[in-house]
Amino acid sequence: MKSYASISLEFSYTFENRKVEPPVVQNQSGSIALKGDDYHLKLESIEQIRAGKKLYNILNEDEEVQISSYDNEEEDEGISPSKILSSFSKGYSYKLGGTEQIAGKTIQYIILKPVNTLTVDKIMIGIEKSSKHVYSLQQWGSNGTVTTLIVNSFKSNPKLPASYFTFNRADYQDYYISE
Repeated sequence: MKSYASISLEFSYTFENRKVEPPVVQNQSGSIALKGDDYHLKLESIEQIRAGKKLYNILNEDEEVQISSYDNEEEDEGISPSKILSSFSKGYSYKLGGTEQIAGKTIQYIILKPVNTLTVDKIMIGIEKSSKHVYSLQQWGSNGTVTTLIVNSFKSNPKLPASYFTFNRADYQDYYISE
């Protein structure tokens, strides 16, 4: 995946915790386009644009935009493609899981166990064998949470206008904008 100049994904996301009363189950769908460390994320409840050293959280329901700056990469707490792709390279033991046929695709699972954390029990990544693209990611938390991300559509090097990764204030004239 690192070899692509850009990618776009449509995904479904589920967060659940059945160990609490009442049980919590949240489902959302969304899309993300990534180019370098810039991205444009759209969820039902929020839109985020990362452009260079700025992160724009767009809350359409509240008509608000929150702008954050990254002064240096060490303080960068945001998502970036390089962090997503490398976040599991250290601090985990790996083992090959089973395979499963889903919608005519063979999915190979990789199970990751964190070496030094008390918050995550395990992570299972599903890789579509023929394309080598991520199909799913499931994380089990020690507090009973299960987070599942399923990639419904994957496009490599999509044709996106350069403006797709920029924030244009003129598009949000009636919004409260905080920096």
